[in-house]
Amino acid sequence: MIVAVAAFGVVACSDSQQEELGETVGSIAQDVQDAANTVVSNAQEAAGDAVDAAAELAARNLAAEQGGDAFEAAGHPLTEAGLACEATATDDASALNISCAGQTQAGEDVMLTGTTSELPGASLAELVGQFSGTVAGAEVFKTERLGG
Repeated sequence: MIVAVAAFGVVACSDSQQEELGETVGSIAQDVQDAANTVVSNAQEAAGDAVDAAAELAARNLAAEQGGDAFEAAGHPLTEAGLACEATATDDASALNISCAGQTQAGEDVMLTGTTSELPGASLAELVGQFSGTVAGAEVFKTERLGG
């Protein structure tokens, strides 16, 4: 009954009122489409952020463990605290920049820096990229592979 009344009301409208009603319906449809696009865009961004965060976590952990081994192999064993690492995805998510700091058992500051385009976690034992380690500002190793 309500549908019939609504349909009758639209038919009974003047051309100007029908045109205005059409514009209102079109505006509402555009608002719904805009809202849907925003929801999809926000979901895609959140998914990308989650993937970046997982890759950064894996790279930090691998760099800390394998970087410590690299310093030891270069004759500069680290304190028990090891390396504290940061990993940040590039804007286009094509690579991860890694930066670690620590201290040798002899009390010298160490830095490990590098970049990987490998998906961290692809191997649980190594990280492939370009890495260098310094002790007290002097480079003690340069490698394309941490661990392995």
